[in-house]
Amino acid sequence: MNPAPPPLDGRRLLVVGASSGIGRAIAGQAAAAGAQVAIAARRREALEDVAAHCGPLTRAFPCDVTDELAARALAGTAASWMGGLDTVIYAAGVADLGPLETTAAVSWHEMLATNVVGAALVSAGALPHLRQVTGRPATIVLLSSHSVGNPWPGLVAYAASKAALGQLALGLRAEEPELAVVVVTVGNTATSFADRWDPPAAGAAIQRWVTDGYLRHEVLTPEAVADAVIGAVAGAAPADITVLGDPV
Repeated sequence: MNPAPPPLDGRRLLVVGASSGIGRAIAGQAAAAGAQVAIAARRREALEDVAAHCGPLTRAFPCDVTDELAARALAGTAASWMGGLDTVIYAAGVADLGPLETTAAVSWHEMLATNVVGAALVSAGALPHLRQVTGRPATIVLLSSHSVGNPWPGLVAYAASKAALGQLALGLRAEEPELAVVVVTVGNTATSFADRWDPPAAGAAIQRWVTDGYLRHEVLTPEAVADAVIGAVAGAAPADITVLGDPV
């Protein structure tokens, strides 16, 4: 008996935000599952390291998703290399820590530009290629946060950006009914997400989150989230999923 092919054998994926964390883990698992993978992020050196780790069916495409022309062109460039495009996974995201009262406009603009507008522009550029997919659902996967609906103190702007991302997903489904738009809601994950936070402010925020009951689940690994994402992409009927650690 011949072994079953890898679950993503022959698929052509674009993973945005793949230089670290969840995006990097998704790229690695997608490549291991047989997919051809185009990976994108701002940091060229880190991105090329990921591509080398993933193997010859992975190529790096440095891109700043806050640059409109670059974001719109990304999918076309990736599709030209892969001979088409089946799936876009948008894992790029940034978050500043601080109360609403002191969150500067520049922080709002950066979070919205990266977390929402970048997703919209990359998706818009991908649509002409995704519409050509036959024999399987063309898919866009958007990574959201379990803080939507229950914004954590100090991360209000971030939660607002992820809530807007959910509305983007609903709008895409209405406009592109043949497209599978999957929202993956992710719990606390051990990544470099908080590296830009001021350590004393982060310590105080974490203490409040513990005291007020916001930290109710164990911290996930990027690999655990990636496993769920790859499972959703490989599924015959992709659907929204939530990935949380065990209750603490």
